[in-house]
Amino acid sequence: MNNINVITNYSAEDIERIIDNFYSPTCQLSIEQRQQLNSILENLQYSTLAWDFSWKLLDINKSASVQFFGAVALCNKISKNLSELDDNQIQQLFQQLIQRLIFYISIHSKQIIIKLTVALDHLILHMIPDKWNNGITAIINLFTQSQNEFLIQHPEKGHLIVLNILTILPEEFSRINVSKSQRSLIRLELEKEFSNVLNYLQFIISTYDQTDILSKIFSCLSKWLEFGISILKIEIIFEYLFNSLNNENLFDDVCDCLSVLFTLPDALKYPSIFSRLLPYVIQFETILDQCLTIGNKEKAECITKLITQFGENLVQLIVQMSITTNSQSQILSHNFCRLVMKCTEMKGQYPIEEICSALTFSFWNALEEEVTSINEKTNQDILLELFRPYFEHLIEVLISKGRLPDNENIFTYEDKELFRCYRSDIIDTMICMYNILGNRAMEVLVNYLLISIEQNQSWQIQESIIQLIGALYEYISPDENQVLPRIFSLLPKLNFSNSVIINATLTVLGKYSSWLGNHQDILQNCVHLCINALSNPELIQSASIALKDLIKENRMYMSRYLNDIFPIMKNVLENVHIHVQSNDRIRCLSIIGYILSVHPSNIVINHLNIILVPEVNKLLDYVSQINNNQENICTSLNFISVLITAIGYYGDQYDGEDNEQQYKTVENPSNITEVLCCILRDLDPILQMILKQYADNIQVTEKICEILSRIVTILRESSSLVLNIFVQLLQNMGPNILHQEFLNFVRNILLLFSKDLDKSVFNLFLIVLQKFQCLFNGDIQWLKNHVDIVEDVANFFSQVIKKLPNIIHQCPDEVFILFIQLIKNGIQLHEPGTLKSISTFTSNFIEYTKSNQRATNLLQQNGLEIVQILLKCIGGTSPHHLIESLSLPLFTLSKSYLDWTTCWVRQCLNDPNFPSSSAKRHHRETLLKILTSKQTSRSSFKDHINTFSLACRETISKENYS
Repeated sequence: MNNINVITNYSAEDIERIIDNFYSPTCQLSIEQRQQLNSILENLQYSTLAWDFSWKLLDINKSASVQFFGAVALCNKISKNLSELDDNQIQQLFQQLIQRLIFYISIHSKQIIIKLTVALDHLILHMIPDKWNNGITAIINLFTQSQNEFLIQHPEKGHLIVLNILTILPEEFSRINVSKSQRSLIRLELEKEFSNVLNYLQFIISTYDQTDILSKIFSCLSKWLEFGISILKIEIIFEYLFNSLNNENLFDDVCDCLSVLFTLPDALKYPSIFSRLLPYVIQFETILDQCLTIGNKEKAECITKLITQFGENLVQLIVQMSITTNSQSQILSHNFCRLVMKCTEMKGQYPIEEICSALTFSFWNALEEEVTSINEKTNQDILLELFRPYFEHLIEVLISKGRLPDNENIFTYEDKELFRCYRSDIIDTMICMYNILGNRAMEVLVNYLLISIEQNQSWQIQESIIQLIGALYEYISPDENQVLPRIFSLLPKLNFSNSVIINATLTVLGKYSSWLGNHQDILQNCVHLCINALSNPELIQSASIALKDLIKENRMYMSRYLNDIFPIMKNVLENVHIHVQSNDRIRCLSIIGYILSVHPSNIVINHLNIILVPEVNKLLDYVSQINNNQENICTSLNFISVLITAIGYYGDQYDGEDNEQQYKTVENPSNITEVLCCILRDLDPILQMILKQYADNIQVTEKICEILSRIVTILRESSSLVLNIFVQLLQNMGPNILHQEFLNFVRNILLLFSKDLDKSVFNLFLIVLQKFQCLFNGDIQWLKNHVDIVEDVANFFSQVIKKLPNIIHQCPDEVFILFIQLIKNGIQLHEPGTLKSISTFTSNFIEYTKSNQRATNLLQQNGLEIVQILLKCIGGTSPHHLIESLSLPLFTLSKSYLDWTTCWVRQCLNDPNFPSSSAKRHHRETLLKILTSKQTSRSSFKDHINTFSLACRETISKENYS
């Protein structure tokens, strides 16, 4: 509100005209004009003028927008700037508010009534208790015993005003702007006066039967409960509260009030109170039955929500009551659980015929958590036996409720999404049941699965059971040998009359692939189910996922199915009549690669020829065509890349001891080497042909680099066998190709062969340097236009300098000059990611110069200019959020070459106008002091640079700088 004090020359008529223009549907204002008017109106609300114009705008002859603005302005002034008035003015304001509030309630202007009530409440809160003792009692009397002619004729209107005031008052308490001590005094006064509020509410209950008045009682109670009034103080009104649920006109308001009561954060502090409330809650069953009989879904949902809220928030009480010695409490606890179960197993299809069951899952989850959290083992066992029947029956209910409808056409798109989320909640609840029941939960599932098969039940029921079995795969022990064998023995007997249940079964096979690896007698049947499903377009996705998981987990065993799987996969990939999704196609390729990877190289190569020859022929065809076939070429290259990745998947698992051992016992490294070298030699002429035509195409060269990178990653040192092919392919890529894939591949080659560096490998690094030199050529504008390339190149140089300094040692002086040029220009960039990479590269290069005299000399010659640029950027030419990146090179300089850095910085700062005249002498001296301190940490240095930058930008005062 910077312009509040400036607004002094607007009359009420001016303000009225601005409001009418702003809100007029016919007035055509530009966006800029609307923003300007909005700013004026916002500032006017808090200006001193508002004390006057707000009353003038609250005129029945004005437009509704003008009157409402007047009410808003008055409310804002009272809540924020009441200190501008003296006691006499406040008293006058109070009287005016009372009169205007009575007037507007007489004409039923609801919006303005609410705003004026909020204003009055803020006035009351500022006046109690110091200036107005027993203010609430006084305000009740003021309106209910008023001599106002309108209120005498319509006393119920006075009660509506009071009820509005009493409802909003505790809510606005949290918004008042007063000191902590004053807030405490106000709270004490409100708590003290609540007995008068309650007496008044009881008076209303006994005197009036109008719905509009009685409904306010429940809203009022809700707000006082949220304020923190103890439920002990409202116990007297409980019976009326629960009985009012039977009043159709009050039902929604009573539900809202009970919801607040049941979800009080400190409810467990009053176990005796809520124990006495439990019978009332159990009686909700009568209302629920009535709702279900007449088909009132919305009302049934409200009752179910109340039941669940009570149970979830007071689950500890429910559990304690179940094991108490009081038999009546035990009965109440079990009756409540039975009632929740009734809501959970409510008949009908969710969300078409019922919407209640989903609300209850949170209670069962809370109950499971409460039972399992009991520390004493004996009590936990007792509780488990008490609640076991509910948990086991709940699994049956979850199966039934989670079944798909017989006709999915009854679902709209929104219904489908709701049901999907519903099934997800069912799965979460099933996991909770497994947490508490352990293997018994799986036994219940397998028993129902057996019954469904014996009774030839619908595929929907069986699919629901399969979904729940699949949900537990992460929690089943690999050694489990009791239930899972029974489950998998039943799978072939399922009612596979619909693709949905087949998909669900295949998904389960994939999830349990690790367990199946230890039960190969069962695995055999599962494999055939996957293989058979691959011929059905609707099942390719789930079948290929399951098969991929089975092969990855059980590669040696699954290798025997090569002759069964390969022809089908080949058919899937080649059949133009079956539309195969891109992800499914990639997955099928991966399956071929995984299953081939354990076979001898001659078998692998023979099968790869069958798969690759069609793709190679496509590539030759694309290259021979005149038109641009970039997309098709990339698709075929991706095909090859995926296949290579899958074949070598187990060959590059050297990250841990277990993986390395697995590799040694399962895989022969020379086999992979022979296969991949053979593939690359065969591909080389095709790739060269592609590069002749697409050498400067980023997408195509990225795909080629991806293939080469995969081969290098798998072969590692064995890449030397085809190193000349790698080098030749890279050299044939266009002068503009410097993308991340290209740089990553060069880096990998350098890392592998840096120890015995030959000329061809070193030339790869020079190629990168030459390309960058030609593109950059000292032009900062080129850097600004190609920040993505600059970031990748800076990261590449940074890694080579840090990890492979022996390569940098062999570079000619021109390379160091290029690095210095990149530093000088790069640190002036404003792209955060790029600058961070440049900053890291600069820091690494500075560190490196300590080991190379040529680089040291060059840094000494250019250090002053680099420091000047850095200080200019820190001082204001770069955005302030980049300071952290800009501070790193200066920090590294000071730690590596303290004397030089101090001299350079002093030379720069001797100019009182550099980098900004706002940086005063003590700012400069502090910066030099930090630079020369050997104890300064990176974090502390960054903070001081940040402070210096703020000083240069005139955003802090010199008193704050230290």
